Amino acid sequence: MSQQRLRVPEPEGLGHKRTSSEDNLYLAVLRASEGKKGPGNLALSLPDERDRVQKKTFTKWVNKHLIKAQRHISDLYEDLRDGHNLISLLEVLSGDSLPREKGRMRFHKLQNVQIALDYLRHRQVKLVNIRNDDIADGNPKLTLGLIWTIILHFQISDIQVSGQSEDMTAKEKLLLWSQRMVEGYQGLRCDNFTSSWRDGRLFNAIIHRHK
Repeated sequence: MSQQRLRVPEPEGLGHKRTSSEDNLYLAVLRASEGKKGPGNLALSLPDERDRVQKKTFTKWVNKHLIKAQRHISDLYEDLRDGHNLISLLEVLSGDSLPREKGRMRFHKLQNVQIALDYLRHRQVKLVNIRNDDIADGNPKLTLGLIWTIILHFQISDIQVSGQSEDMTAKEKLLLWSQRMVEGYQGLRCDNFTSSWRDGRLFNAIIHRHK
């Protein structure tokens, strides 16, 4: 691809003062993914808006796989609480068969969620501060965190990028993929997932590459 300069517009119209560039850009990208043409008015705070879009996106991803088990969820936080959908999701993603408790009491829900968490740990998936009662109680932040961890392990870990080494982690492969996507954009470097993304130019470059 030939060298090209990407003009990055300043974020505007979000209706919030003293908003970080990361938050502005993140919401702009999320709105674009939902097909919204304008910035619109925010009825929710920025953190709430992020959580709402993440919940919607993760629910679609979960249902995409649960359909193979003839299951469907409507509310990500509520419909994972008894552990059954969570176990079914892991069975579809892994091809393994997992045990489960069939009762409806809280004890059975906790046991089923624990079965799912123990299986993930068996697969050497790192779970930070996520307990069975967090999911059984429908904790929004930790439920989102758990699903993102599952996505990271089962989907992003399968990324194949030219030039990757066999011992690369999923995060390292994702970083390499990001670097490949912004090659050819003058003045852009992707060195990490923190400071390199703060001004929004890398996000815009990747969107431009796939436009």
